[in-house]
This record gives sequence, C-alpha cells and structure tokens, in this order.
Amino acid sequence: MGARGLAIRDDMGAAELRRFAQGEADRRAALRALAIAQALEGASRADAARVVGRERQSLRDAVLRYNAEGLAGLHDRPRSGRPEKLTAAQREELRAWVLAGPDPEADGISSYRLLDIAAHIQERWAASYGLSALSRMLHRMGLSWQTTRPAHPKGDAEAQELYKNLAATLEAVGAANPGKTLQLWCEDEAREGQKGRTGHRWFSRGVRPPGRRDRRFLSTYIFAAVRPGHDDGFALVLPEATAVTMDLFLARFSETLPAGAHAVLMLDQAGWHGQAALQVPGNITLLPLPPCSPELNPVERVWLYLRERFLSFRLYRGEGAIVDALCAAGMRYVTKPDGLLPSPAIPGSPRPSIRSADKPIGIIPNSFDQDPFAQSRSPIDMMVQG
Repeated sequence: MGARGLAIRDDMGAAELRRFAQGEADRRAALRALAIAQALEGASRADAARVVGRERQSLRDAVLRYNAEGLAGLHDRPRSGRPEKLTAAQREELRAWVLAGPDPEADGISSYRLLDIAAHIQERWAASYGLSALSRMLHRMGLSWQTTRPAHPKGDAEAQELYKNLAATLEAVGAANPGKTLQLWCEDEAREGQKGRTGHRWFSRGVRPPGRRDRRFLSTYIFAAVRPGHDDGFALVLPEATAVTMDLFLARFSETLPAGAHAVLMLDQAGWHGQAALQVPGNITLLPLPPCSPELNPVERVWLYLRERFLSFRLYRGEGAIVDALCAAGMRYVTKPDGLLPSPAIPGSPRPSIRSADKPIGIIPNSFDQDPFAQSRSPIDMMVQG
C-alpha cells in the first residue's frame, strides 16, 4: 500500500483472494477481498478502495481485521441488536403453544392469528409485541404460516411411523428376489377434468383476485409412478380407475423396467389396488400404505405441483382437451423448462433439493381396441419416461 500504508499478511496471494471472492455468497466480504487483492498487486489504498466502491478508511479497517483473523475477518461481525423481550425458555414455551394450536371445540377458533399470539404473550408474560416484530420473532423461532396437509381422522400414527422405516420390508423383498436390483417406486392416480380448481396469482393488494373455475363433470385419470431421488417416471392417462386399468398400467410399467431390476411399488389401499384383483407382473412387488395415510405417498406432491402450475383456471371443451392438458403438464414437469422443480421424497427421509431431467422422454399414443372399456370412451394414454 505504499510507504505509509499498512502491511498486509502475505500467506494468501491476490489470485487466491480473487478465487475466494468469486465463490463467496457474502457480497460485502467478497468486495473486501477484491480490494485487498488490488492492494497486494500494488494499487494505492485510494485506488483499491475506489475499484470496489469503498472509502479508504473502510479498506483500512478491513485490512486490520484480515491481518488479525484471516478470511474470517472479512465478514461483518454479528450484531446483537435489541435484546429479546422473552427469554429462551419463554420462547420455547411459546413455540410449543403455537405448534399445539387451538382446539376448535373448546377455544372456538380454528387457528391462531398474530393478534391472538400477541394477546397470549401479553397475558402470559406481560410483554407487548407489534405484529411485524412478532412475525419476525416467529420466523426466527423456525415457524411460518402454512397451509395444513389433510390428515385422515382414522389414520394410525403408530403404523405410519413404522411404515417410514422401509429397510426391513426391502430386505424381505430382496431375499425373495435374489440377484435382482431393487428399485423403490411410488404410484398414485389423480382425476382431472371439468370439475375445475383455482390457484394462486399475483394481484392488487387488498383485493381478492377472481379465478375462472369450471363446474362441469367430465373427467379422466392419470396414473403415475415416480422413483424418489431419481429422474425416472412413468405415467398413463386412462379413462377410469378400476382393476382393469390398473392391470394395464402395471403391464406397461413392467415393460419399462431394465433387465435385472425389481420394482417395489408403494401405493394406497384403493379397491383397485388389491393384490387378489390384479395380475401383478413378476418384476413388481406391491407395497400397500397403511390405511387412511395418503400423506405418506410422495406422488401427492407431484399432483399438487401440476395442479397449481399447469391445471388451474382451465375450461376443457371435452375429453381430448383434458388428455392433452395432462400430457403437456407431465412433459413440462419432467423437462422443467421453467426452473428447478421439487423431487418427490419418502416422508421422513432427506429430500433432494432439485430434480434433474437429462434423459429423453416421449409421449406414445396407443390403441385400446382390445381393452374392455374401449367402447365406453376413446382413451389416449401418455407415457413419460426418464
């Protein structure tokens, strides 16, 4: 930095500081690293600071902290800010109270608003919170306002927890199929048609946006299987959900499995999923979910995404339009041209942050002349393969 400048530690060169700045998420730390790199290359303190939009004094402070702490000194120091009005124990008690939620019968309300939480804090600990400050504190406590996931009142929580540990079940299937590579798949069906739905959209603040919704009744079904954590998926659009269509789905799905693979197919206990009513191919083992537990099936997340992203606000002219919309939505989900999409994961297991799709896919029309239901409708099916 010149004769009157501060000496800079030299255990890292300018090139290393630039590489650090290139990969650093903290913009302020990256700018300080770049300024110090400029100084190490012979720039004056003023020129080095000017390059990154800083003052000379700011650069001097950064050099002092860098000399003392290394790269860690380039980051801003934590700021204590105003102390919390509630102690750690009180915040933990509040968190438990919020998570427990109200009893609709006993309390007369279905959910807590910020006003209700603020009133509880005032009554319980005599601490006053504004709504904005309370919202920020709840977020710091790891809480957020979310739409609930439906839970069947007859669902067995103990059975659901046991089901999440699939290791023993998969070991048994592997023992019954020696020499085979096990693949865990999840299957479900969804109905789509003229019984439409609305969704979310940006709109003027304070005004509820209108949403076009069809109220007719023509519909069809999409059968789909996905392999959690992988890019593999298979789907058929079929006219109804019966044992006959399920047999067709299993047969077509079986043909797509690689040689030497055995699929363990998780599915719910719908009437057309019963082992006795189906002709299950030899390379597939059905693994029924516990009763009344659809939330354990990760395919449910796929349906939510497709409906919210592609299938809301629709007015279908007929069955062909429904089929076309389902095929297009399935293709968009797999090719994801509009950004990263959530990958389905087994509940209770680590969820991949993104799903990639670098394999070819295709829509394959088929003839249904030999199928028992071909006379009642004119179905078209779709196969999506990753």
